[in-house]
Amino acid sequence: MKREPNFEVMRTVAMFFIVVYHCLTHGVGDGYGFSDSNPITLSNLMFSDFLLVFSSIAVNLYVMVSGYFLVDLNFKMSRMVRTWTYACFYSIAITLLFMSMQLVPFSIVALGKSFFPISTDAYWFVTQYIGLLILSPFLALLVKLLSYKQYLWLLIGGAFICLALIPDFPLAKRFHVAHGNSVWSFAYLFLVAGFIKRYLKRIPMAWLMTAALLVILLTMGCEIFFGYQNDSIHLFWFNYNGIPFVLSVIVFIIIRQMQMAESGIWKILVKFAPYTFGVYLIHDHLMMRGWLWDTVSLTSMCDQWTYPFMVVGLCCLIFLVAAFIESIRKKLFTLLRIDDLITKVDRWSFYS
Repeated sequence: MKREPNFEVMRTVAMFFIVVYHCLTHGVGDGYGFSDSNPITLSNLMFSDFLLVFSSIAVNLYVMVSGYFLVDLNFKMSRMVRTWTYACFYSIAITLLFMSMQLVPFSIVALGKSFFPISTDAYWFVTQYIGLLILSPFLALLVKLLSYKQYLWLLIGGAFICLALIPDFPLAKRFHVAHGNSVWSFAYLFLVAGFIKRYLKRIPMAWLMTAALLVILLTMGCEIFFGYQNDSIHLFWFNYNGIPFVLSVIVFIIIRQMQMAESGIWKILVKFAPYTFGVYLIHDHLMMRGWLWDTVSLTSMCDQWTYPFMVVGLCCLIFLVAAFIESIRKKLFTLLRIDDLITKVDRWSFYS
């Protein structure tokens, strides 16, 4: 599959903001709330709100990039096996590391569960993503068979089922689609990306930038308005399938249409793209998450002028260290020819 710089950049940026999202929701405050016991300055509050809006669209972007390409690709069982293998590798390795360093007590049950990260939902994203890969050949077939009008009505109907633009509207909560982190939400994002690829022509960038700015301001305002409760603020209101969904689609189209020179910062971001999945598997492992955000908690810094620099610097450090570890893992798998072995399962794929 030919790599396209725009989408490689999108993968890298999306994963960085996933790290930011985890920093804000796990490493700052309790449930990302601010009160007298956890004060924050107005400037830091607005900075956090702005980052939270952008980081809330990161998962959607990552899934849409997959859908954009999978819609035209033949199914390969090796994609599922490879995803499962990488998740198992890090699940087992990190569990053994934490137990050997006595950061967590030894438990044969915990060790046994580390061999089944998908079925135990240790990585919720991987579990749902595996589900999307299972559905992908049928979703792709649907995209090819539907007419423009049928496809449009499918997306409109799907919006009522999968989206919750504001709490309790439309109907996602009633259909138990969770918070936009279910396989059905991923399938809807897949179809949206397919529609963009198949039918959407170029949209003037000025229109897109204006729409993005308006949605950002709307989301930031709603986060503060709805999140204000009893003299405290909880900037953790909208789910992935809420207003951030609209911003996800707009940003996806903007990056798709951008003209990127294959040099400078763009070239660097493209080079990081192959390591992004590993960044997620490393930093959001349940044991790693608990240790990491307890060790580098930023709660006490929310009212200090250095807070924005600490958030950005810490997230950059986590991203770079995890990407470096993933590069070593890739070299090890290449040396052991594990990826070559995984591709052989395509010979027995029942989808084929």
